[in-house]
Amino acid sequence: MRILVTHPGRQHSHQAALALQEAGMLAGYWSGVPAAGFSRYAPVPLDPRRTRWFPWTPALRRTGPWADLAACRLFDRWAARGLRRSGAGAVIACEISALSTFREARRRGIAALLDAPSIHHAAQDRLHGTTDSPRLHRRIVAVKDAEIALADHILTVSELARETYLAAGVPPEKVHAVPLGADLELFSPDGERRDGDPFTFLFSGATIHRKGFDLLLEAFDRVRAAYPAVRLRLIGPRGDAAHLLDRRGMEGIDLLGPMPQPALAAELRRADVLVLPSRNDSYGMVVAEALASGTPVLVSEMVGAKDLVSEGKTGWIVPMGDAAALAERMAWCAGHPQAVRALRGDCRRAAEPATWPAYHRRLAELLKEIL
Repeated sequence: MRILVTHPGRQHSHQAALALQEAGMLAGYWSGVPAAGFSRYAPVPLDPRRTRWFPWTPALRRTGPWADLAACRLFDRWAARGLRRSGAGAVIACEISALSTFREARRRGIAALLDAPSIHHAAQDRLHGTTDSPRLHRRIVAVKDAEIALADHILTVSELARETYLAAGVPPEKVHAVPLGADLELFSPDGERRDGDPFTFLFSGATIHRKGFDLLLEAFDRVRAAYPAVRLRLIGPRGDAAHLLDRRGMEGIDLLGPMPQPALAAELRRADVLVLPSRNDSYGMVVAEALASGTPVLVSEMVGAKDLVSEGKTGWIVPMGDAAALAERMAWCAGHPQAVRALRGDCRRAAEPATWPAYHRRLAELLKEIL
């Protein structure tokens, strides 16, 4: 069976397409970002005869929440119109941009697989709500629910995410967890920390409520009161909780902004601990990247990549939303730098199963089994 992959952006969809190409199962890869490369996106080594792109999607998605939804829906309808000529026996389409595609797939006897990069929307609402307007949120939820109902199978990126779908009443035989990978050549422990560097925590991601940025600042202030020399380095774009940093000031904090992957790899190697106290991270790619770099991780129980963490050996897991527990573990790390740095070898070994080639094999084997 040949399978079509569609996505209004990229995320990890190109890795799914690579997996299918390697297995001889790729009908096509249609996306909002060209496989040949575009702006900050690197080219993907896919057969150009099997790739198409919808050029209006990226520009539309940047203009606001309603425009983002409209762009996804336009992309979906574009993909649905081309389904008849795709030669596909199955299609993998991303949430919010799969409804028209799945309706057309049903009419043509094509299997419909939902790419679900996030946890179920009911769990999102319970954990942290939404910043969208009520009307927009209702519309998005309606689209997601219709896609879930039409999908023959749902592909989540972690067991944590899968469990949220089961909790919402989706039959277990319909939902499959396929954990993502990391580039273990780029993210490696090669290179030593500079002698004399202060103990350093690293946060990589948007400074948003969902990522627990408010909890991180509260915990870091408690730790810094006991260990004034500790540093917190922040990588990523400004988000809806950035105003907390503006109000607090920059004492002990280095604000680095977004950076390319090679620079992130260098920062991960230099850090002592990656901290990701998210209220919801269906996977958390940077966790695998940190471990591959030999850096222990401190994550909340709502980070999907927590499955890579062995307590006390490669990192620690704390309750979601608990700034006190987060501060307690950060303080322990700051007070035991040699014990933390001794974990680097175990961290790298823990990341070795989380490679992109391993993801490719897992996905191809699953699709052969369920289709």
